[in-house]
Amino acid sequence: MKFMSTLPAAAISAALILAACSEGEATAQAEDSESAAEDASEETPEVHDAAGYAEDETGGLIDAAIVEELNTKLLSYHASSGRDVHVVLGMSTDGRDVEEVAEEMRAERDADALIYVAGSDQALAIVGEALGDTAVGEAELAMIAHFEENELSEGLNAGIDAVIADLGQ
Repeated sequence: MKFMSTLPAAAISAALILAACSEGEATAQAEDSESAAEDASEETPEVHDAAGYAEDETGGLIDAAIVEELNTKLLSYHASSGRDVHVVLGMSTDGRDVEEVAEEMRAERDADALIYVAGSDQALAIVGEALGDTAVGEAELAMIAHFEENELSEGLNAGIDAVIADLGQ
């Protein structure tokens, strides 16, 4: 299921700019040792880098604390469900269709679902094969409502919550 929306004028751009509190990157990184990989059971879900679920591709405009919070939430969801939801925050699709860009990102990450926000393009795409039209629409509306109020973190969390609810445990 793919769904795309062009956001109201400047909603994402304003949210991204107002969220620009830090140019640092999240420092939390998981390291796997070679012996731990050998000991891991095939039935155990793959352990992901805790910093890999939410990505800031805006050049540091997003507060690292927001990205870290999203990573923690998405890592916890993966641990309990085995499903991968990713969020990528970028500036532009460089003239490409936002749904195509998001779907390529989802495939590269082998994710069950991906939320892509292109700030300067004022575009949003939520993609995932198992997502229903209603859930994607609700996720998008919830995100846009918060973005219009310059609430970037709340908007991203609302979108993630709707996607997770649709995917289930």
